[in-house]
This record gives sequence, C-alpha cells and structure tokens, in this order.
Amino acid sequence: MKTPVNQATLKQHLTYNWWKYPLLFILTFFAVDLLYTTTAYRSPPEKKVEFYIYGYADTNALNEYMARVNQEQMPDMEVMDCLTLMDDDAYGPMQLTTYLAVAEGDLYLLPREQFLTVAYDGALLPLEDQTELMDTFSRAGRSLQNGWRRSSETGETHLFGIPADKVPGLRQYAYAKDGYLCVLYAGGNTENTLKFLSILVNDMFEEPPASGEETEGAASAAP
Repeated sequence: MKTPVNQATLKQHLTYNWWKYPLLFILTFFAVDLLYTTTAYRSPPEKKVEFYIYGYADTNALNEYMARVNQEQMPDMEVMDCLTLMDDDAYGPMQLTTYLAVAEGDLYLLPREQFLTVAYDGALLPLEDQTELMDTFSRAGRSLQNGWRRSSETGETHLFGIPADKVPGLRQYAYAKDGYLCVLYAGGNTENTLKFLSILVNDMFEEPPASGEETEGAASAAP
C-alpha cells in the first residue's frame, strides 16, 4: 500500500532526506558545466597565436596590439592573445615547465636564465633560416650573436632567440630581464607564429618616441 502524501509524511521525508536536494542541485550544476566545457568550440592550434611572457606585460595594451594585427594582417587567425607567467623563483619555473610539457603557447618572451635552459633542452625552433627576419636585423647592423645556443638534443648550435634589447619598442608592452623572443618547437602553429614574430619585430624595431617628441612632430607637421 502506497504511503499517502500529506503534510505529516512530507515533513518526515524532508527531515531525513533534505540533504539530497542541495546535493542533486550541485551535481546537476557540475554536470551541465562539464557538458558545456567538453562540447564548447575551441579554436584549433593552427588558428591560434598565443604570446607567453615570463615577466612583466601590459596585457591590455598588448592584447589591443595583437587584435589590430589579427584584424589587419592576420585575419585568418581566430585567437591572438597574450598571457603572463609568474615571474618568481618559486612558481615561475614550475609554470613554464608545465606549459612547455603540454606544448602551450607559440611565441615566448623568456628571461636569459630560462631561455638558456629551454634552448639547451631542444624545445625551441631555430630562427636563422627565416630570411626576412634575419634581413631586418642585418640591414640595421644589429647582432643576434647572443641568441645562438647549442642544443643538447642534436649538439648543433642554432639561433634560438632574438635578444629583446634588439627590439627596443617591445618594452612599451612587455619586459623580461635580459629577455629573448623565441618560438616553441612543438607549437601547433609555427608558420603563423613566425609571421607574427616578423610583424612584431618590424613594428617594435625602434624605440617609441617620447610623448614630447610626438607633440613636437605633430606641431611641425601642421600647416
């Protein structure tokens, strides 16, 4: 015989089973969240260029710059953005190692110590065969000698990084101590990462003018 549903039986039920309802709500929430997370669209690696900075970055300004490049020069990319790593001795190396292990990030700005380690481990793409990029520095007489390092994987020496001090305009957006711009070897979008690196170098090749110089230049150009 079925138990009648009335105020007394309902009160007894809630007394002993109330905890099941918030639990059911929590489980439903996480189930919906998991379903969304696993089914949400994600841009494929060949449609993303991600710039990881181990140091300081004005992420708002840098993302605005990358959005302009995306719109005007690389419209086939679905995602172009930047991310900063923790610049400290405790968590920074751990975070960098994790990103490298799962091949996250395409272009990196690394401090000298981390650059030397990553280059030696063979995790970076050689850059000396990028003719257009090399010609930019060659014409200006800017040496990239410090970016040449030996890989323990092959025993060969390659240009694994562009010294950031050879691209002085970058300082208005990002900075790493004795930094180097480098491309992750295992990145899923090497061709477009190299294209963005070339654009970045050309845009940041010169020190940005001081605000006073900008004003003076605008005044002199006025009729």
